[in-house]
Amino acid sequence: MEKLANFEVLGRRGYYRPTGKVSFELAVDMVAEAMRLARSLELAGLLISTNALTGMTPPTIFARHALAVKWAESAGPRLHVALVARAELIDPQKIGVLMAQNRGVSGDVFTSEAAALAWLDSRHDNRV
Repeated sequence: MEKLANFEVLGRRGYYRPTGKVSFELAVDMVAEAMRLARSLELAGLLISTNALTGMTPPTIFARHALAVKWAESAGPRLHVALVARAELIDPQKIGVLMAQNRGVSGDVFTSEAAALAWLDSRHDNRV
């Protein structure tokens, strides 16, 4: 797999912080690419911060379902994924996360990198 801009590896963890003005659909594709790269590198965890992406509107329930399906296909069951997003993009019940977890994904969504890193650190096989 080729190199991905704004993707770095420290220890067994990847960090992806994409930038730019994108649609929600393109953001989902970018995140999926980072997940596939992390899996190909056999990383244990991946922190993705979408806070530097602009142009996205809050997704519909159907868009959240598409995200969950793509997340499950791209992350698989072993990669722990912590996604950081702006609060207005996160469903209060985290329905997209729930749909992904129901497909075997180990992941969650957060409004801060600190909370996302704490969650990743709580995964016993994912410490840097």
